[in-house]
Parts: sequence; C-alpha cells; structure tokens
Amino acid sequence: VLTSGFRGILEARHAFGIVNLIRLPMGLFTFLGPVVVVLYGGGPRLDNIAWALVAGRVVACGVHAYCAWRVLPRECSALIWLSDLVKPLCVSGGWLTVSNIISPFMGYVDRFVIGAIVSASAVTYYATPQELTTKLWIIPGALTAVLFPAFAAQIARRDEQTWVLFKKAVHWLFLALLPVTVALTLFANELLAVWINPGFADHSATLLQIFAIGILINCLAHVPFTLIQSAGAARLTALAHLVELPFFIAALWWLTLTYGALGAAVAWLLRMVLDTLLMFVLCNPLLGRSVKTFLNLKVFGFGLLAFAGFAGVLFQPMAMRALWVVLLICILAITSLEPWKTYRESRA
Repeated sequence: VLTSGFRGILEARHAFGIVNLIRLPMGLFTFLGPVVVVLYGGGPRLDNIAWALVAGRVVACGVHAYCAWRVLPRECSALIWLSDLVKPLCVSGGWLTVSNIISPFMGYVDRFVIGAIVSASAVTYYATPQELTTKLWIIPGALTAVLFPAFAAQIARRDEQTWVLFKKAVHWLFLALLPVTVALTLFANELLAVWINPGFADHSATLLQIFAIGILINCLAHVPFTLIQSAGAARLTALAHLVELPFFIAALWWLTLTYGALGAAVAWLLRMVLDTLLMFVLCNPLLGRSVKTFLNLKVFGFGLLAFAGFAGVLFQPMAMRALWVVLLICILAITSLEPWKTYRESRA
C-alpha cells in the first residue's frame, strides 16, 4: 500500500522513467529471489522464500519513498497535516473501496459458480483461456498510468484538450488491440492445441474466442474509467459496479445452469459490454459532451471493421484466416496514417 502511494506521487510528477527503472528489478527479483534462496539459502523452505520476498518489498518501498521525495518541489517536501482534506479523502477512498471489492468479486465469482454447477474440471477449461486473454489488460494499464495525471491536470484547469486526449487514447488503444484479439479469435483452436493439447482446445477454443471479443470491448473502458477517477468522481464508478453486480450474478447463474461453461463466458461478455457502456455514458458530463458524440460515422466504421475482423473465424483454411488478419492489419495501418501525421505535426 505504501509503495503504491509513493508510485502515485512519481506518476503525478510524470516521473514514468523512474517508475519503470524501479519496476524492472522488482519484477526480476520476484522470480529470481526465490531461486537464489533455494540454491544458496538452505533449500526450498517456504519461510525463507517468504522472508526474501518481504525483504524485496521493503527495499522497493524505500526506493520508491526516496525517489518520491526527490521529485517533489521543495515547498512540498515537509509533512503538513491538512484537516480539510481528511473528509474528501475518506469519502473518495470509501467509494474506491466499494469498487475494489465488487470488481474483483465479479472477476472470480464465475469460476466458483462453474465449479458448483458444472464440475471442477470445467473450471480449468474456463479459467485457462480467461487468464490468457486478461493479460491484455497490461496494455490499457500502461496507458492509463500516464493518462491519469494528464487528465487530472487538464480537468483541474478546465482544458478543452481533455476531449482531444480522450479520443486519441481510445483510438490508439483500439488500433493496438484489434489485431491481437482478432488473431486470438481466429487461431484459438490452433493456439490451445499447440500450447496444451488438441483435447483441451476442443473444450476451450470457443471460450477463448468469447473472451478475446470481451477483452477488446472492456479494454476501451479503461480510458473513461481513468477519466472519471482522475476527476475525483469515484462514486460514479462504484455505483456503476453496484448496478452491474445483481444483473451479472443473475445472468451468470441462469446461463451457467442452462449452457454450462459456455453460458458463463457469455455472461462474462455481457458484463464487459455493460461495464464499457456505463463508463462511456458516465464520463460524458466530465467531457462536456452528449452520448450522441460517440454515435458518429467514424465509430460506426471502426465497429464494422471489428465485426469484419472477427467474422474471419468463419474461414476454414488456416491460410485464409492468416490472410484475413494481415488484411486487417493493413487496413488499420492505413487508417492510422492520418492521425499519426497529425500527431507528428502537433509535436513539431
């Protein structure tokens, strides 16, 4: 928790280079530290491994604290108690806690429902492709770490560029993720057959395809979610999650009871769609825009392009599907030329 707070200070000061310099050795130590303990610390004793990881976390926290203190202006280097900030901090933290409880709960409850209704083995067929696709959350996660302080600063000074930055973030996120998710969908069976075995692929390929589509949709929601959080409106996202919860639980139970693991995957996809729609609707007042702003020809065109990309799953020959992905990448490259040119001109 302390490390996250210090990292937040670094990100607020746009010291992303320092954050990445610390994150790399931290990540390496998480995997290499236990190996060193096992080889030179008396064998595979869990208590020694745990103490090594704790020591690594303490060191990382100290490094974050030192770097955070260094990047702060001199007038902010001393600790000052501001009582008028306690109430808004507790209120905002309370709503964040609501989201941080409900969101992970909805992220894992589907596996318990499958285990209770279908079977324990079905959980494996379900969880493996889900874990594979959710790793793509790293991409919007890296982007939103940069967007949060930028959005917060622009909203504080009522900058009209907030809308421009918002559009660019969604646009480039879509361009980056569409080819990856389409490839996962079109080659789901081959990927799982090579990675695990053909028998596993027969059970999980369709689930992987559903998860890939849902991840593309939900990754776009990270941008409006970050905008809402940076505006200090954590209450909105918490209320959205409270609205989603009963509908998701009801749909999950009924669909799993009726269609098994496939039904659970469909319920998960519906939750991703609902969550994304709510995030985009809730961020409109902060952008000074209406919902109709998102219903334009460009959005329709990209939606049609995504639909066409995923429709490539209907091709039986693997070569045709590979050609379809290449064609999609070429189209996306062409559509990105003008935004990239505009971006370069704005930076010049």
